[in-house]
Amino acid sequence: MKVKLLSTALVALSLLSCNKEHFNVSINLQNAEGKSVYLQKLVDNEVVVMDSAVIKNNIADFKVDKADPVIFYSVRIEGVRYPIGFFSENQDIDITGDFNDNRNITANGSDAQQLISDYNAENNKFNNQLRELRQQYGETAQSNNTAALEKIENDYNQIENNQNNYRKLFLTKNSNSIVAPYILYNNRYNYELNELEDFVSNFNVIDNDYSKKLDEYIAVLQRVDVGQPYLDFSQETPDGDMLSLSELVGKSKLLLVDFWASWCGPCRAENPNVVKAYNNYHEKGFDVLGVSLDMEKENWIKAIEDDGLIWHNISDLKYWNNEAAKAYGISSIPSNLLLDENGIIVAKNLRGDDLDKFIGDYLK
Repeated sequence: MKVKLLSTALVALSLLSCNKEHFNVSINLQNAEGKSVYLQKLVDNEVVVMDSAVIKNNIADFKVDKADPVIFYSVRIEGVRYPIGFFSENQDIDITGDFNDNRNITANGSDAQQLISDYNAENNKFNNQLRELRQQYGETAQSNNTAALEKIENDYNQIENNQNNYRKLFLTKNSNSIVAPYILYNNRYNYELNELEDFVSNFNVIDNDYSKKLDEYIAVLQRVDVGQPYLDFSQETPDGDMLSLSELVGKSKLLLVDFWASWCGPCRAENPNVVKAYNNYHEKGFDVLGVSLDMEKENWIKAIEDDGLIWHNISDLKYWNNEAAKAYGISSIPSNLLLDENGIIVAKNLRGDDLDKFIGDYLK
């Protein structure tokens, strides 16, 4: 009986905290005297500034009235690159840390925020291991030790698999939490459309902005999935002329639309594979349209010349706001899609030997 009464009391306390009409955000930040801080919330994919304050004696405070427990909030600190985000669930939030060590500024207080902290702590362990292996790979590559490089690659792939398995288990275990769509959306580039659909179908959460963002992203991917007709777009060539995708569709048996950028290391590493495929199959009916997510035209043109990208190249120089990339739901690069002569998407995100084999088989 005592256990039952205690459980009932805890549930009531939890509901009471979530039904509060306000919550407080307390900031205790060392070495930040005189810095401005801004309380923000995410509404319909727009960041709205709610209030501002100046840190005095390491302290700043906000009170949020008429709060919505599912809204994602953040505190932007003058001089700190990224805002400190949190779900309050109408529970008081404490933001603590040191301005001079802004990577370790943390938000604590709500149950949802504790879940995010737990996830980040474990996920960062994987990221640190991967970072160390990337450094080892760079150092080992100079010695041309093939066996050592292969071992590092295998270790890297294993850690990535462990990280993905951990994330999948976390999302499955916490499918009833508002944290689940937040974590999935921020890692959406790790999953194919069918995997995202499976996750979302198993979520049982009150709609929030991250649920909406996921639904919108999935809708975009469904529109440009294999079997769907292409979406047209126009951007500038290096010479300043406008070129539309529709001008190229139907002029080859197979057209690769390749999303990349000069600043993207994996893209530059993949470019020789695309060059090889172009040289092998262009005369048989294969063509390429490169769509760059660059910002600086000079860097874009230099990379085209350095990597020998002799096919059609266009860009709007808007970085991740590239209009074509947004239309096709591109959240990581390199990414690509293949169109047949009727403009139907026949494959997506093929690289290296897989790309070469698909093209060779298709053009037989």
